[in-house]
Amino acid sequence: MPNVVLTNIDAPDLDKMVEAKIFSFLKKLRADDSTPGLHIEKMNNPADPRARTGRVDLSWRAVLYRIETSDNERTYVYAGTYKHDKANDYARTRVLKYNPINGVAELIQASTPSEPSGAAAAEWASTAEQTGAKVESYLESHFNYALKDLTDMLGFDEASACSLLSARDETEVIAVGEGFANAWQQLAALGLAMGDSLDKIKGDLGLDEPVVELDTETEDDRLARALAHPAAKMQFTFVGDDEELERIIEGGDFDAWRVFLHPEQQRYATGHWNGPFRLTGGAGTGKTVVLLHRARQLALAAPTSSIVLTTYTRALAENLQRDLEHLDPHLPKATKLGGSGVLVRGIDQLSTSIRYQAGSGFGSAAVAVLGEAIAAVSNVTGNDAGWAGAITAAAPALPDALRNPTFFEGEYLQVILPGRITEQDEYFSIRRPGRGVALDRQKRAEVWRVVEEYRQTARAAGTISWAEQAAIGAVWLDLAGAAAGLRADHLLVDEGQDLTPSHWQFLRALVKPGTDDLFLAEDTHQRIYGQHVVLARYGIRIVGRSKRLTLNYRTTEQNLRYALGVLSAGEYLDADNETETTAGYRSARRGPEPAGFGASDDDAQIAHIAELIGGWLEEGVDPGTIAVLARTNDRALVVRDGLNSHGIASNHIKSAQIDGDKPVALTMHTAKGMEFSRVVLFDISEGSIPNPQVLHKAAPEEHADVLLRERSLLYVAASRARDVLTVTWKGDPSQLLN
Repeated sequence: MPNVVLTNIDAPDLDKMVEAKIFSFLKKLRADDSTPGLHIEKMNNPADPRARTGRVDLSWRAVLYRIETSDNERTYVYAGTYKHDKANDYARTRVLKYNPINGVAELIQASTPSEPSGAAAAEWASTAEQTGAKVESYLESHFNYALKDLTDMLGFDEASACSLLSARDETEVIAVGEGFANAWQQLAALGLAMGDSLDKIKGDLGLDEPVVELDTETEDDRLARALAHPAAKMQFTFVGDDEELERIIEGGDFDAWRVFLHPEQQRYATGHWNGPFRLTGGAGTGKTVVLLHRARQLALAAPTSSIVLTTYTRALAENLQRDLEHLDPHLPKATKLGGSGVLVRGIDQLSTSIRYQAGSGFGSAAVAVLGEAIAAVSNVTGNDAGWAGAITAAAPALPDALRNPTFFEGEYLQVILPGRITEQDEYFSIRRPGRGVALDRQKRAEVWRVVEEYRQTARAAGTISWAEQAAIGAVWLDLAGAAAGLRADHLLVDEGQDLTPSHWQFLRALVKPGTDDLFLAEDTHQRIYGQHVVLARYGIRIVGRSKRLTLNYRTTEQNLRYALGVLSAGEYLDADNETETTAGYRSARRGPEPAGFGASDDDAQIAHIAELIGGWLEEGVDPGTIAVLARTNDRALVVRDGLNSHGIASNHIKSAQIDGDKPVALTMHTAKGMEFSRVVLFDISEGSIPNPQVLHKAAPEEHADVLLRERSLLYVAASRARDVLTVTWKGDPSQLLN
């Protein structure tokens, strides 16, 4: 039974009927490559004697490369399906080879080994050969890269290295790189364009390990080993079974992230750490991809272990569950905390589960958090609920700026609840780092009166907030969680930047301390809820165990630069309280520049958007990949109704899940965790964003943090666009636009 390796290449779009035939062909190939109906044929005078084609049907043929190692193991590398003549031409002129410099498998054009065509390469060759002089080289003059650096250290062939050295600016370097046939070459070229050191490029791509060749190896032995190189796995993947084969073929390029991983992503998906590990990175850098693959790796390594994958909302957790099942439908699934397999739940679902599991013990554990035991909980409320009534009832002698629910919610979530403050004297003495609003003893006394009113009202109604539920759950888990068998062996957290201190206390208590206990994925620049949190204050120490992803897979370079520009005027701190930078972020994709459109009013904005979407639909763009994002739900409804009135049938969605085949209108908050081919940001006007109501509710000392969150929200919205981004406004554009 031979192995089958799939290649991640730009292939022609195929309809479902052809995809089904490809699956049938490869399934038969995996079972028995001698089956007569496969019609596997050698080529006449091929550049690579391993090249074959096989019959998918009378019109379509599969391109294959057959490898046979010294232990008689056969592997077929599938390089795509094409019309009969094109398949034969492809197979005759491409070579699957082993790169002796870096140990990576490559699929190249035989006549001009991986050499892209273009005026820059021709000019370099002409100038170098005929005059001995060199044109001005961006890579040489800016970063001092030499020809031997690219050939002897990275593994480029000489022609490709010359093409790169001929480039006269960053854009030309990237354009040359995009013409290369292999993923490692494209990303190495991107790193060169950014001025990365050769050691960094090699480390990022997994090329820093020495290449070892044994005298007893055949060339096919080396090639088979090269297919498993971390850098080769971005382009080649071994198929485990027929179901995986079918998923990959049906998924196509849009789902390629589930199969082909960057070496850095592989490293974090499979690595081991003696304590909590944090993975950061901008929008679209693949943090969630790493989490999914890591959950799978942990489950396969120890099927009886308890693995929990969680995130901020239930809708995002459902998306994680769907993608995990798509990645591996046979992965063992847990149905409850403490069970074997992977359990995917929103964090509030997890704390609710603990409340039910704890029974009366939950009410007793509340003493440590609220100062008294509580009876059965009748309802769990939002963290913002109840504060307006408590302020009115207590009538505190505080400045008007502090007599607002937003201030009290923040003080409770950031200071009182995680500090487990149950008495006024404790509140007098506790530190309040990061709050921004100074409170003397008298003001603290007034604040405490409101907190007591809030708690007494809630106890009378039999309610607790989500944050209180998490805080009490953490106490109960510390006391009884291990004995109850509810603590996880491994806990993976997505969108960690939006969690509250009580959430972190709960998560720390939910997992057993030890190797690979907590794996956190977060991006400080995407914090659109709550306030900045320093993890070390809640028992989660990550010093020395934190890495950052910088390569964006979702967004084009043009859209990425636009989104990052929104952040440029803000100062952000990470979970270690260190400055978080956007330096080094880059995209492997190029596209059109984002477009802006200023209008006089809403009607003119919507008319323009309707014309845009109408044009996209005429071009054949999938309607379900088009989205219009607005700052508030009311404004999203205005867009939906306006588009419908212009004959553009559209839906309004309120959760992070696509539910149809029409363009959608939704809020920027709802779009978190989603992506679309084409995105319009609606009404990014002064007076709309920053949201004046949010600013009005905040104390003056908190305005700076509110503006950071508004910047982050606009960054999140702009980074939802894979290909095309358009921004509209009326009157003056928002101050947050660069």
